[in-house]
Amino acid sequence: MPADAASLRILPVRIELAAEKQFCALTIANDDVNPATVQVRGFGWRKDGGGNDLLDPDTGPMVNPSIVSIPAGETRLIRCGLPPKSGSREESYRLVIDELPTSTAAPGTVRTLLRVSIPLFRAPSGAAPLLRWSVHMGAKGATLSLINQGDRHIQGTAVNLRLANGSTRAVKLDKGFYLLADGRIPLPIGPLDGSSIAGVEIETTRGALIASRASSDQ
Repeated sequence: MPADAASLRILPVRIELAAEKQFCALTIANDDVNPATVQVRGFGWRKDGGGNDLLDPDTGPMVNPSIVSIPAGETRLIRCGLPPKSGSREESYRLVIDELPTSTAAPGTVRTLLRVSIPLFRAPSGAAPLLRWSVHMGAKGATLSLINQGDRHIQGTAVNLRLANGSTRAVKLDKGFYLLADGRIPLPIGPLDGSSIAGVEIETTRGALIASRASSDQ
């Protein structure tokens, strides 16, 4: 059965603001031959100890308009207002854009509604990540914990382990990941233990970063 989805273009797909900024905007273009209706919501964003996203609607940006209809071939501007800046650490948010159903699908087709989640960051000048690592043994093998004790996030693409025997092993990831300020992410590493690892390098969208070993399990 064929699937049908609206052709929406959203720019930008990632937003970074300076500490003194409180407003941002994005554009949504409808390249489909049919009109589209979208809902845009703002959330505060953090991760739990397992690296899972936690979204809080009460601490997210205000969005205007939150629901908008976009005729075929047209573009709409969406504005967002952030809460007043508080603290010296980077703030992380998500703008979640959902296509809303507008009509019944044609016979023999399935209408696929789009969802896009855009990361939004506001960081003080000079903010930087500070990466640590530790290894924890469990019933299913070892887990490498990546810890960001700094005040700015990283967007990781790969993790390379320098082993004590002089070789290098890459930890395979299904997809890239965000390690938020004051956050952590666990990565299974199988039969390796802490004594087998001499160093950890994280490849990011801004270049490679070296993580230091944590002084104790954290």
